[in-house]
Amino acid sequence: MVRDLEEAVRAERRLLQEESSSRLKQLGFDGLITEINWLVDRYNEFAREETGYSNQIEAVLGSIQEAVLIFDAERTIEFANESAQRLFQHGRLLKGARLESALRSPSLLEFLNGTDSSHLRQITLERKGEQLWFEASSAQVRGSARQDASSTILVLHDITRLKSLEMVRREFVANVSHELRTPLTIIKGFAETLVEDNASLPVEARARFLEKILNNAERLHVLVEDLLTLSRLESKPDQVDPQLYSLRQLMEDTIENYSSRLNPGVQAIELKYDDRVGDFSFDRFRLNQVVDNLIENTFRYAPEFTQLSLSVDYDEETDFVECSVQDDGPGIPAKDVPHIFERFYRVDKGRSRERGGTGLGLSIMKHIVQLHGGTVWAESELGEGTKICFTLPYRRALQSTNGMAVEDRKSVS
Repeated sequence: MVRDLEEAVRAERRLLQEESSSRLKQLGFDGLITEINWLVDRYNEFAREETGYSNQIEAVLGSIQEAVLIFDAERTIEFANESAQRLFQHGRLLKGARLESALRSPSLLEFLNGTDSSHLRQITLERKGEQLWFEASSAQVRGSARQDASSTILVLHDITRLKSLEMVRREFVANVSHELRTPLTIIKGFAETLVEDNASLPVEARARFLEKILNNAERLHVLVEDLLTLSRLESKPDQVDPQLYSLRQLMEDTIENYSSRLNPGVQAIELKYDDRVGDFSFDRFRLNQVVDNLIENTFRYAPEFTQLSLSVDYDEETDFVECSVQDDGPGIPAKDVPHIFERFYRVDKGRSRERGGTGLGLSIMKHIVQLHGGTVWAESELGEGTKICFTLPYRRALQSTNGMAVEDRKSVS
């Protein structure tokens, strides 16, 4: 009897210490043993439920895009979901690390040390020299180790891309304001002079002032038209309407339009065309805008060129057509090449405005090519000329007259 009682007591102690996982053997004292075994079963059932709830919580936290971290009063990380692992440790384990060492951010520490950290607040974090922006929120939760311990759950929502877009928007508004202000100031100044000094102005001066007003009004018109074109291309992808057409014919027609502007015997335009490229699907009007813009840029920014080469090649591996426009003009500095497709970017800002450019031509070209499914890039060196390249997918889907989709066929010469 003593041995049986001792075994029952030991079982209860194991149960209270959360170490029991197996039932007792039936030894005697049926009522007591049955009661203890029922307690063991209940404990095991509760343990399974708690484990299931924990797994569900971890699965939910692990699947969300926000970075979630739980840390104790000493700011030792107890849990970090997959998003936090990817953002801050590239897959390495964050659990057990100090919060300050994993997330180096004075603004985060200031946020956590504040009296009210329940509201959203924007913070910055440094990662390998890159500044990341987050919306942070936190809340107190029950500790995982002891019932009386408290932990903190920190949720970080990545808004770095939104911040970048906001910065781009601000720069765009500032650039547009600057571009519009210059011709408007000129128009306003000359118009005021004509009104105030109309009686005393010579006829030649009056004519010169009117010509200045007309030129700047035309500049405003071109700028607004380019802005509207860019806005339509960005907001409505259906602005591109691919149809079966000859790229060779488009290139030859564009070259013919510029032949009268060449200096005979000094300047020449040539076309190098891959015979494997036959008719395929593209928006002829938009693509004509691309080629026309590239040639016009050469006449505007490299007017002393001697050779302007247009080339069209076919890449069998990628099934893309690669086009380029290359001149032998003064070229572009290496630091400026990556930025020439940005809105309002000018290599020589003063001279570019004198030549009438809006700074949007290459941005429009980039959007048109991307809407076709292609890419753009530039190659240039000072004194060696400039080469602007873009690609177009050779096989495209066309809409037949009955509305059914049909596939282009390659025509090989």
